[in-house]
Amino acid sequence: MLETSFPQLPEVEALPDFGLYMDQVMTLMEKQFPKWPLTKTMINNYTKDKILFPTEKKKYSREHLMMLSLIQILKRTLTLPQIKTLLSPLSKELEKGETATLYTLYGSFLSHYQSTLTAASALSASVVAESNHSESLVYLYALLSSYFQNLAEEQAKSSKSLL
Repeated sequence: MLETSFPQLPEVEALPDFGLYMDQVMTLMEKQFPKWPLTKTMINNYTKDKILFPTEKKKYSREHLMMLSLIQILKRTLTLPQIKTLLSPLSKELEKGETATLYTLYGSFLSHYQSTLTAASALSASVVAESNHSESLVYLYALLSSYFQNLAEEQAKSSKSLL
C-alpha cells in the first residue's frame, strides 16, 4: 500500500548520464514525483541557495538529477535550511567534480528508502488485517510520525546537528 503511494527513487543507472535542459529535467521529475510539484523557480532557487550545484552550459547532469531526487524526498520532512545544511557541502564537492560521496550517499539513501517503505507497508497490512476500524491506520501513521520525529530530535541533540 505505502509502496505504491510513494514515488520510487530512481536507480542511478536509470537516470540519464548526459546533459538535460531544464524542460527535460522538469518532464523527468514530473514523471518521477507526480504528486510533489517541482518548478523551474524552485530549481533555480536551490542553485542560488547553493543546495544544488550550478549547471554546465545550462545542462543538468545525472548528479543534478540525483540531488533533485534527494531534495524532493527530504523536503517532505525537513525545512530548506535543514536541507541546505545537509546538502550544500555535497554540492560544493560536486561543483569541484568530486562525485564519489554523492554516489555512496544516494545508494545508501535509496536502499534505506526502499526498505523503509517495504517495512511500513507490511506493518500497515498487519494493522488492516487485525482491525476492522479504518481509523486504525490513521493512528498507526500518527504514531510512526511521532516516533520518528522524536528520534530525529534526539539524534539532532546528540550530534548538535540540524533540527
